[in-house]
Amino acid sequence: MSDRRPAPTRVLMILDSYNFGGAENLIAELGRYAPAALDVSVASLAPEESNRNALYGRLADANLNPTYISVRKLLDPMGFVRLVRTLRQAHVDVVHAHLGYSATLVPLAARLVGLPVVATLHLSPQPHTSRGEWFKEFLSVRIPARLGRIVLVSQHAFDQYANRYGPARSTWRAIPNGVDVDRYTVRGGTRCTDQPVWAVVAALRPDKNHVDLIRAWAGVVAVHPKAKLLIVGDGPSRADIENAVSEAGLTDSVELLGRREDVPDILATVDGVVSASVDEALPTALIEAGASGLPVVASDAGGTREIVVDGVTGRLVPLRDVPALTDALLEVIGNPELAAAFGAAGRAQAEAKYSMRTWVDKLDRLYQEVIGERA
Repeated sequence: MSDRRPAPTRVLMILDSYNFGGAENLIAELGRYAPAALDVSVASLAPEESNRNALYGRLADANLNPTYISVRKLLDPMGFVRLVRTLRQAHVDVVHAHLGYSATLVPLAARLVGLPVVATLHLSPQPHTSRGEWFKEFLSVRIPARLGRIVLVSQHAFDQYANRYGPARSTWRAIPNGVDVDRYTVRGGTRCTDQPVWAVVAALRPDKNHVDLIRAWAGVVAVHPKAKLLIVGDGPSRADIENAVSEAGLTDSVELLGRREDVPDILATVDGVVSASVDEALPTALIEAGASGLPVVASDAGGTREIVVDGVTGRLVPLRDVPALTDALLEVIGNPELAAAFGAAGRAQAEAKYSMRTWVDKLDRLYQEVIGERA
């Protein structure tokens, strides 16, 4: 018998762009993880000159050979021709689209060249102000579901899309994203309650609701004057957050660290992670908190409750309830034994449900399914 390892599945991941975001970061982490089962490369629909390239360097460093297809908008005939040409020349076993534009265009192009296709939507369904925006989201669900497989990253997202664009078909899947659990260090010992340090890791956007978090943190500082909140991330709401920090008199208690590449190292130094977000499909930052053995306090947004099990891995509070968020933070900060229990449960859950290995195994089984059908 031969003990030779089967050849890895060759996958071309196609993103809407190389902008900084959860999906883009996930693919960079997959490349860094370098699973033996997959041979991954990545391409951007958006052209190189679009200035949506913040993660290009990380993707290149992860040996993903990032390239550009240059599709400028959903209705771009020449861009679609370039997409078809790219897939025809790709020499891969399966193509995997991520995010809305890719989920719409890539399955159509893949069908033309005979490639199996999977598409992942990383967000929950969004409220739409126009029929056109609704129709775009409709296409991003229906096209991959008909021509291949569509993946939703949480059961919450699956149910929300099914309610709006369903019913769900056999081609729909709920597969949560994974993190490389081994990269995250669980800090031992008793955590200090006199000078607690907590972190929020999220893009600085209105839906992440940092302003309410600042208001809640003011209540924490009233009880623990030396408490520190580290805000990790960047985005369009930075000025609003800086103003909220200044108006609350928290410039000595809140530090904006900007976008960082060393999140595992930061998490190894803090006592907990907090989120006031109002819209989440599956918040990867909270999986990373669990992998770091940290307690989590979070607002009950979308798929958050699939990670933060109230009273087990952390505390959940109602959306936009600043007093409840403050109270939950104070409860966990003031009870080191409870915080430790939450952290231990979070780590166990990350290992069991949200590891990179688990995610890769589920993806590869799905790839073999669509490859087998096309064969």
